[in-house]
Amino acid sequence: MERHGCGHRTTLSFDGIPLHYTVAGTAPPVVLLIHGWSCRQDFWRAQTAAFGRAYRVVTLDLAGHGCSRATVDRRGWSIEAFARDVEAVADAVDARSLVLVGHSMGGAVAVEAALRLGTRCRLLLGVDTFTDAAFYARRPAAEIAQRCAPFAAGFAATMTTMVDDLCDPAVAPDLREWIAASMSATDPAVALRALEALLSWDIERAWPRLRCPAYAINSERLCRRYRPLPLARLVEHRLPGAGHFVMLESVAPFNVLAASIIGQCVDGTHEHHAGAWSP
Repeated sequence: MERHGCGHRTTLSFDGIPLHYTVAGTAPPVVLLIHGWSCRQDFWRAQTAAFGRAYRVVTLDLAGHGCSRATVDRRGWSIEAFARDVEAVADAVDARSLVLVGHSMGGAVAVEAALRLGTRCRLLLGVDTFTDAAFYARRPAAEIAQRCAPFAAGFAATMTTMVDDLCDPAVAPDLREWIAASMSATDPAVALRALEALLSWDIERAWPRLRCPAYAINSERLCRRYRPLPLARLVEHRLPGAGHFVMLESVAPFNVLAASIIGQCVDGTHEHHAGAWSP
């Protein structure tokens, strides 16, 4: 089922929530871009324009985010439920062959969506995601409560502090402010449930069941700060000069590298080696 509104197309998720999405370009395969926690689909604005010249690019607002937040009544917030949002949009655009690209929490969503989509998913590409044990390995309940507490006490202020910490120091102030304001606009109740869902999720349970090639483009600076989580068969690239919002902070280098990885998928070759990368 497809409708139009909020400047986007809409379809219904499995539980009846209207999901807003956009489509650019026409050439196969579909490149479906999944935003991160408390973000929205226009975090991919530079990639929609760039990749839409070569592929059919689809972005969506997950339930509770962006334009998909109106009248949200999801009983169970989980990474698996967000993956079903992605599946609903993939079905709406009749994507029979697709590349899933997920930023941050969107990487976790992309993993679960890839498992649901099976052979329809030809490539999984994470963006500053997958390998930080503090976010993608299942966390204890007490730790989850402790990490959510500052957001419950002061959502916008805590979000701004977090964005300042995660962005590269060289990021332009106006971009940093836009990211913080956009994320702070998320309904705090939804954001907290989504954060709890992410911290409760366990990539080490899901990852062995993946059957498609998997890549990641991560922030070189942030990779030095966390305990790495080794994942079999993951090809990881570490991009210098960018923080957590890699696709916004370092647009040209990110687009070149991502286009190269996606191009290999389309051509049937997967020969990139993990490591640091520079343009």
